[in-house]
Amino acid sequence: MSSGSPFYSTTAALTPDGLAPRKEICNYFSTYPVYSLAWSRREDPAGAFRMAASSLLEAPTNTLQIVQLSPHHDPGHTPERADFGVIGERALDYPLTKVLWQPPGQLTSDLLAGVGDSLYLWECEPTAEPAEMGLRQTAVHERAKMTTRADYSAPITSFDWCPTDPRLIITSSIDTTCTAWDIEVQQPKTQLIAHDREVFDVAFVAGSQDVFASAGADGSVRMFDLRALEHSTILYEAPAAVAPSTDAVLGDAHDNAAGNARLSSFTPPLLRLSCNSLDPNYIATFALDSNRVVILDVRNPGNAVVQLAGHQAPVHAIAWSPSSSSQLCSAGADARVLVWDIHQALVARQHQQRQAVAAAAQAKHLSRLSARGPAMDAPPQSPHQQLQSSAIQAAAQAAAAQAISQQPVIAAPSLTYAARLPVNSLAWNQNSPEWISIAFGNTVQTLRL
Repeated sequence: MSSGSPFYSTTAALTPDGLAPRKEICNYFSTYPVYSLAWSRREDPAGAFRMAASSLLEAPTNTLQIVQLSPHHDPGHTPERADFGVIGERALDYPLTKVLWQPPGQLTSDLLAGVGDSLYLWECEPTAEPAEMGLRQTAVHERAKMTTRADYSAPITSFDWCPTDPRLIITSSIDTTCTAWDIEVQQPKTQLIAHDREVFDVAFVAGSQDVFASAGADGSVRMFDLRALEHSTILYEAPAAVAPSTDAVLGDAHDNAAGNARLSSFTPPLLRLSCNSLDPNYIATFALDSNRVVILDVRNPGNAVVQLAGHQAPVHAIAWSPSSSSQLCSAGADARVLVWDIHQALVARQHQQRQAVAAAAQAKHLSRLSARGPAMDAPPQSPHQQLQSSAIQAAAQAAAAQAISQQPVIAAPSLTYAARLPVNSLAWNQNSPEWISIAFGNTVQTLRL
């Protein structure tokens, strides 16, 4: 973090590498509320500091915009001056739930994908026409619109573009399915029922073109392998929460006035997940109306390994760092953007687990020794002694299980930034990892760590 960084640090500072923008906060002001946001992943100058941003309007007049940092942007700290200009635009009938640029690979076209009512592919082609702020226009051509059925396609909630095979995209839908697409032939490769209810997010595991994870309205995170779809692993199930029952909400006024509203438990939906881009073992997720981010380890299904509890209102977006396996960014309704480092928490948890397992093994060993008696020719144990020995073993095993299931909670992030409004989405620049973009209201801000 440089001395002028918009983030303030509660621990150590981060040192930036890139110097492309000439200030610490760069702005783009859209004429629409911005929801979906993605950095270009091209590694040449054409993709430098270029983003896709799409609107979120209920009317059928949504827009996808391609914006790029102006070479003439103001190096001063004028907060209301735009630094990004629009170089391309595409009208949409429906808002996009997610947008991504193609990963670096063998594809020669400059492709952009988005999902909403369908899976769309657009090709971006630079032109010689001038755009605003000293930029050049880019034509955005629709290359494909893909649906699983010709007559009806359930809304698509999210997708991921496979980094190791850019021909492969996987989508999630409210119809409980995930679909793997071959975008070269523009056809689905396979479709599976992934959850019991709506699937809200899906992502490939780092380094794999076969293994992916999904999160859904049933409150679970599940892992699948495209080579063996008959099997799946439930990595995590959100703990039940308490809410007023339907009877309590619709019941007679006397009962409600008397404070006798009955309560019922429900499993909160998991809205988003993010797979660590460098370490395939870690996945982050969060639940509806939750102010905590949950970190999962695929080697230890069933339990969260760390919880991040720095937000004061529901979390809206999460993303792992493209350059550090222990860094994560989260943003939420409290208008705060938090950068976390979970390395120390993971090390402490691993040490705690090793101690718990060793203590349980020692207790079990001692209980077996007591069961054998002081000598080989000792008389058999009495029923009371047998019960006592079994109780010792059970207590030791319970202590080990409790220690293993304990979830360290991190309350203090490494870096914090306060936006002006609740943050809807964020994107971490893969080519320049010292930059993060956030969207709130009609504004997109690019922040230097």
